[in-house]
Amino acid sequence: MVISTQQLKNVIREALAEQNEAGIQPIVIPPLVNKPNKNDSLVVTENVLDSLIRHKRYKRVKDGTIETYNKNLYRFARKFPVLPLETDTILEYLDQFKGETGRHKRNQHDWLNMLYKHASRFFGILENPFENLERPGVTLSQIQTLSLTEAFRVNTVVNTIIETVVWEMTCGHGWRQIEVRRIMAGDVRSIKDGIIWCRGKEREEYTPLLPETQELLEKLAEGLSDNEPVIRSRRIRAGKTQPLGENGIRKLIQQLFSRCDIKYQGHDLRRTFCTMVREASGDEFLAMRLARDIIPGVNDRYINARPVQLRESLKKYSPLRLIKQVQDGESLVETGESRTPRPEETTQDILQA
Repeated sequence: MVISTQQLKNVIREALAEQNEAGIQPIVIPPLVNKPNKNDSLVVTENVLDSLIRHKRYKRVKDGTIETYNKNLYRFARKFPVLPLETDTILEYLDQFKGETGRHKRNQHDWLNMLYKHASRFFGILENPFENLERPGVTLSQIQTLSLTEAFRVNTVVNTIIETVVWEMTCGHGWRQIEVRRIMAGDVRSIKDGIIWCRGKEREEYTPLLPETQELLEKLAEGLSDNEPVIRSRRIRAGKTQPLGENGIRKLIQQLFSRCDIKYQGHDLRRTFCTMVREASGDEFLAMRLARDIIPGVNDRYINARPVQLRESLKKYSPLRLIKQVQDGESLVETGESRTPRPEETTQDILQA
């Protein structure tokens, strides 16, 4: 026979009452300490995710990073309304990510591990299935960069002002695509002495800007409020153009590559920027500084890379200026070559390409 908890409590109360009436001293039995079982309670996945996002916002994690967490982890929450605790279930979910390099699978692994660690800390699950789950490996491939000849070809097929700005910011300034999307009209109007505020992937900071690119950005910012992105699509809704979508810049860059019949990825333009600056200047540190990337072994607390000084270096070594030198018949080192070609050789090769 199965009895309810309330019925059991009533039986105990009646037994204690009878003992008291008979003058019997009850035996005190220490309470049983039940070891919690991970299956005793169900944890709602979306509740864990909402709590995680709240903590990340409190930590002042960047909005773009929060957006990435939401996009990837809410997909998991929709598939599993209740947080799964079986390793096989999680492995089956991760097996759907079959990219050649394994980087996407590793990212998914890291995001889910973060979710489960949060569930362990704040929702009482006893075991994190990821503790015994090894992180997927990543296949590293040789980075791809455009040669100066290829960059020259792409530069000649850029048509619209939006295409020009995207091309100049990615290849000519080394900006990430997401950073270009985040340029606001207020950022453009706040440019001073050729220095613009960059809402970077890793941090927000001031960084130099070429004057020709600044002029184009100022045209794009006309008529927009300060908090509106300047990189916009042709789509018009409610009488107004819309910001370029998440994959808009990637598709735009692919269109430029297709016109030249060359095969690269959008992020290769950032790599091209760093490679060309390094080879033209001979200074790897400068290339990474201009790209606002982490410099191994160098602490930003002790080295101040002044944007105004970096701007002069950008004017000299940006791939946009290297292309212009070729157009003007000046000599420079071609990416991937071991010598400096004579001006007539370089100009002739590029014009024939």
